[in-house]
Amino acid sequence: MKVKVSVDEDLCTGCGNCYDLYPEIFEDRGDEISKVKDELGGNGAILEGELAEKAIEAAEDCPGEAIIVKIIE
Repeated sequence: MKVKVSVDEDLCTGCGNCYDLYPEIFEDRGDEISKVKDELGGNGAILEGELAEKAIEAAEDCPGEAIIVKIIE
């Protein structure tokens, strides 16, 4: 499975769940707002396999519904 993942900065509450639980995908951009790691491609990164599954879990766990995951394959 492949997914496209991004973070809507306007919806992000800064709770830190995503980068605490999934640090291989997300990080704090410096002001407690989450972002997809640049080395993965930043917002709009295409992830597959285990990272895709983790991105889906992160989206389901996000209290602000700020993590956007679209299945592309």
